[in-house]
Amino acid sequence: MIDSSQIRTVTLIRHAETNANSVGRWQGNADSGISPKGEEQLLALAGRQNGSGSDLLVASDLPRTMRTASVLGDPEPMPSWREFGVGEWEGLTSVEITQKYPGQMEAFLAGENIAPGGGERMSDFGDRVVGAFKGLVASLDEGQSATVVTHGGVIWAIMGYILGRSDGPLKLIPSHNTASTVIRIDSDADAQINVFNDATHLSAVPRQFGPQGTAVSLIRHGQSEGNVAGRWQGRTDSPLTPLGRRQVASAALTVPSVEALFTSPLGRTVETASILGAAAGLSPADSEGLVEMAFGNWENMTIEEAIANDPELFESIFTEDQDKPRGRDGETFAEAGERLRATVASLAETSDLDHIGVVSHGAAIRAYISSVVGLDFAARNRLPIPRNSSMSQIRQTPAGPVLAAYNVAPHLDD
Repeated sequence: MIDSSQIRTVTLIRHAETNANSVGRWQGNADSGISPKGEEQLLALAGRQNGSGSDLLVASDLPRTMRTASVLGDPEPMPSWREFGVGEWEGLTSVEITQKYPGQMEAFLAGENIAPGGGERMSDFGDRVVGAFKGLVASLDEGQSATVVTHGGVIWAIMGYILGRSDGPLKLIPSHNTASTVIRIDSDADAQINVFNDATHLSAVPRQFGPQGTAVSLIRHGQSEGNVAGRWQGRTDSPLTPLGRRQVASAALTVPSVEALFTSPLGRTVETASILGAAAGLSPADSEGLVEMAFGNWENMTIEEAIANDPELFESIFTEDQDKPRGRDGETFAEAGERLRATVASLAETSDLDHIGVVSHGAAIRAYISSVVGLDFAARNRLPIPRNSSMSQIRQTPAGPVLAAYNVAPHLDD
C-alpha cells in the first residue's frame, strides 16, 4: 500500500468563463476578458478552494488565467502553461472555422497533428505542456501539492498524456470553466487521475465545446459493511453503514438533477438509490446489467483470503496483469466494463431523456469508464476505483460514450 505522505498532488483548474467562451468563439493566446457569469464563477471558486492549502500556485500568464488565479492567492505566472495558439481561428466559432477552412476542424477533432489556423502544431503544444507538468512534479517534494490555473486545451493534453492516449482523439469533453482536475503522483512517478472535471461549486454547468448527448451520472453506492471489512463483495450483499448513509445524503446535495434514476438490484445500491430518489422526487428502477463485477469463487473474500484460495490466479491477475475471470468462474475486468457499457447505452436510448442517473458499483464503474477512455486492464490504475457515493458522468453521443467527469465527491473532500 502506498504511503499517502509520499503522494504529490497537482490540481488543474480551468479559467473562468470569458466573453469569447460565452459566445462560443476560439481565443487561443488572445484574450477577451472575464464575462459577468465568469465573475460569478470566480466567487464560487474562491469559496470552494478556500483553505485548500497548496504549497505552490502557478498560472498561465494570460490575463484570463491570472485573473482566475488571483482569487486563490498570489500566482506565479508561467508562459509554458498557456493555451495553444490557434492562428487564424482566433475569434471564430467552430461553424465559421468549418466554413472558412474546410477540413481543418475535422482533422483537429480527429486528433491529427495539425497547426490549427496556422498556429501552434499540436505535437509541439503537447511537448510543451507535458514538459511543464513534468517540471512542476519534479519541483515538488513528497507530500507536497500544487495548483495550476490554466486552459481547457492544456488540461486535455495532460489527460491524454496520463491516459496514454496522446495520439488520436480523446473520448472526453473539455473541462468546464473553473472546474478542477486532480492528479496524484506516487513515489515511482506514476500518475493517476483522481478526479476529472469537478464543477460542483457552480449553480449551472458552463458552456463548453465538445460532443453533446444524453448525460448519464453514475453514482457509486455509499460505504457498506463489506467495504469496511475489506471484502470483494461482488454479487454478495451487505447493508450500508451509518457513515455510508450520511455520505449518500450529502451526495444528494451535489449530484446533478436527473430526470430518471436506475439502480443495480443489490441491496447496497437499492438503499443508495432510495436516498437519492427521495431527495430528487424519483422512484428508482432496477436494472440487472448495473450489478457489480462477479468475483466467482472469490465472492465476499478479503485479498488475503483470495490469495490463500488461489495464489496462482491472484499472481497472474494482479502482478502479471492478465485479465482472467475472478475466482476462475467470475467476470473479467473487460467483461464487466462491456456489460455496463451496453446497459448504460440501452438505458440512455430507451429513456430518451437529457439526463439520467445510474447507481452502481466501484469495480464495474471503473471497468466501464476505462473502456470509454481506452484503458486496458494493465493500465487500469491510471484511474482509481471511484469513491463511495462519488459521481462520474458520461455523455452518450451518437458516436458512443465520452467521459464528462470522474470520481467527483466534494462532500468527501471537506
